[in-house]
Amino acid sequence: MWSELDKLNKEYKNLNLQDVIDYDKFCIISIVWHSTKIEGCSLTETDTKVLLENDITAAGKPLKDHLMIKDHFAAFQFIKEQAKMKRKLSVEFIQEICGLVMKNTGSSTNTVLGNFDTSKGDLRLAQVYVDKKYFPDYKKVPRLLEQFCNSINEKIDLVKDTEILKLAADVHYNFVNIHPFGDGNGRTSRLLMNYIQQYHNEPLIKIFTEDRAEYIDALNETEEKENLGIFREFIGKQEVKFLKAEIDKYKKLNKGFIVMF
Repeated sequence: MWSELDKLNKEYKNLNLQDVIDYDKFCIISIVWHSTKIEGCSLTETDTKVLLENDITAAGKPLKDHLMIKDHFAAFQFIKEQAKMKRKLSVEFIQEICGLVMKNTGSSTNTVLGNFDTSKGDLRLAQVYVDKKYFPDYKKVPRLLEQFCNSINEKIDLVKDTEILKLAADVHYNFVNIHPFGDGNGRTSRLLMNYIQQYHNEPLIKIFTEDRAEYIDALNETEEKENLGIFREFIGKQEVKFLKAEIDKYKKLNKGFIVMF
C-alpha cells in the first residue's frame, strides 16, 4: 500500500493542481464537510459549498450545524497560514486551533475546580467518558500536551516521503487520545493531521464520512493492540482513496467537453 501511495502522490503532484483556480478552496470545503459530517452535522456537501461560498443557509437545518461548518473552515484557513510560517506545535497553538473550531458552538462549563470554555480553547477541567473509554485525567492533560508537542517538534523537520503521512497519522491518534478539550477534539485532531501535511506541502488527508465505522475501529484497535501501524495503515488507505479520486477527476476533465443543444 505504501508504494502505491508514493506512486499516486507523485502523479497527483505532477498535475500541478495548485495552479487550478479555486482548487485548494474546494478541496478544503470538501474535507471540512466530511470532518463535520463525522461529528453529526446535518448539512450536505452541496449545503456546505453554498454556505461557505455564498453565505446562504440550508432551509430547516440547525443553526449550530451551519456555525460548525463556518468555524471549521476558518480554523482550516488559520492552520494553512501558520503552516506557511513553519510554526511549531505548542499548547497555546493547539488551544488557538480548538478555540476557532468551537468559536460559535462552544460553551462554558462550571466544575468544582473552576470554569472552562470550549469556545476559547480552554483545556478541560473534568473527566471525559466516550462510549466504553475514559480519557486521561484532566490533571495530566497539560503535561501530556507538552510531551506531545515536544515529540512532534523533534520529528517534524526530519520526516520525508511517506514518513510525513505516518507522522500525521500519529499526531491524530495521540492527540485524540489525550482528548484535552471538552468538545471539538475530533475536528482538531484532523486539522492537526492536515497541519503536518501542509507544513510539508503534501496533499491533504480526507477521512471519508462513509468510512466512519472503519475509522473508529482503527482508533480502537490501535489502542487495544498498542500498534500505531494499524491507524497509519487506515490513514494511508484513506489517502490512496483521496488521491485516486482527485486524479480520476482530472483525467475526466482532459477528455474534453462536447457542446450539446
